[in-house]
Amino acid sequence: MKRRGMTLILAVEAAACVVFCFLRTSFFGGFTSLAAFPFEQAGYVLRQMSLSGTAGNAAAIVLYLTLGLLPCLAWLLLKKQGRLLAVDHLLPALSVLLLAVIYYMVNPGLIVSAVPGTGKWLLGCTFYSALSGYLVIRVLAVCRRARPETLESVLQGLLGFLKMVFVYLIFGQNLDRLLNSLRDMGNVSGGLYADGAAQGAQSVGLTCLFFGLGYLVDVLPYVFDLGIVFWAGRLLAALKADRWGDAAAELADRLAGFCAKALGITAGADVMFNVLQVLFGAGLYRMDLVIHVPVLSILFVLAALLSARYIREAQKLKKEHDLII
Repeated sequence: MKRRGMTLILAVEAAACVVFCFLRTSFFGGFTSLAAFPFEQAGYVLRQMSLSGTAGNAAAIVLYLTLGLLPCLAWLLLKKQGRLLAVDHLLPALSVLLLAVIYYMVNPGLIVSAVPGTGKWLLGCTFYSALSGYLVIRVLAVCRRARPETLESVLQGLLGFLKMVFVYLIFGQNLDRLLNSLRDMGNVSGGLYADGAAQGAQSVGLTCLFFGLGYLVDVLPYVFDLGIVFWAGRLLAALKADRWGDAAAELADRLAGFCAKALGITAGADVMFNVLQVLFGAGLYRMDLVIHVPVLSILFVLAALLSARYIREAQKLKKEHDLII
């Protein structure tokens, strides 16, 4: 996929995440969790159709079966194209799971959860975990028998998927957490003013400001990860065009430098945020003085850094070998 097309997809995803988070704040009952999207909304629409009358109920059943049998449709298409693998026989089981998830979303009163309010979230997570497991196994099965050209295409696809994951973490998961904190602080502020109680040295506005700063600190590693993935995609394209060319070597060096800067800035931002919280702690209703170590992000950055260094060293060895010959 071209860079412009991927950028457009990521922009649409970011906008959708932002809209969903604000809708969840305004209409909490219909948008309970990002993990439940779009099953929760589909369940609501199907329920309204079913309650509208006989014709609506029939249409709801047809739509329900159509949505639930989409994995089976994918199985049929793969079989018709001759691309069916052993792992693809899990697709009918995914259809059964999807039908069950949508059914419970249509009838939320049947959902039983030990923790109130988490039933839809659990259902969504269950399906997405099963789907991701299937996709991972299928990708590994394809890569096991693939040629180098196919592996490069698969790697580009995985980089695109990583971009979407990081965009979700920035504009979805962490933004939703920020809005929840701001909403809770708004409730605290309303209660203080309603009771006529003095706020003392603590400030709602200052606390909300630090919520925003905390959000920036939390998403900073993912922003750098997103940049690293973009650089990695360019490096992969350069290696595909000319594995031993100067363009690939230059990109490898720039990627390595970017990774090193990303690690330093991430660690420095975390320290600065904790120091600021200590300095302004008397005016805050809530403090998040924690040792924030983005382990997965750091491992990803280190992997990219090592890969770039290995590529650069391999190119140096190739040039030395050519000079000897």
